[in-house]
Amino acid sequence: MFGKKPPSEPSKSGKPDQSQSLSNVTLTGGMVQLGQAGRDLQQNQTGELQTQQQGITGAEVVSLLEQLEVAVKGSSLDPALQEELLDYLRPAKREAAKENPSKELVGQNLKQVSETMKTLKETTEAGKSLWQTEAEVFKAVAPWLGVAAAFF
Repeated sequence: MFGKKPPSEPSKSGKPDQSQSLSNVTLTGGMVQLGQAGRDLQQNQTGELQTQQQGITGAEVVSLLEQLEVAVKGSSLDPALQEELLDYLRPAKREAAKENPSKELVGQNLKQVSETMKTLKETTEAGKSLWQTEAEVFKAVAPWLGVAAAFF
């Protein structure tokens, strides 16, 4: 009577009850596998995912934003559009260079750059080529900001 656990009874559907749980999960560009089986399945997945982006520094972010700034200046975009993009890039770069930058402020400015670039990508040839550079820079900067690249 004591010490023995009765076998678990199947649910009304005739299948054993199943549950899955995740705890203490921090995921950046990784994948979690979940399993399902008819009986006694236990999976453990541990370890850290190391990527280039996880260790990116504020100085590297500034360097990437400078590359984007050079690309904007060298594009064949209308000067007014170039200036609009630079009006958002400059404060983002300036803030990222600070010892304790406001990543939220950097992110807000870069989101404005991204929205402008989306419009340009669809309407101009110069915008299409600049879009590629912007996408690569934002993909690298997103983890530093603590947001998904889809934010942009």
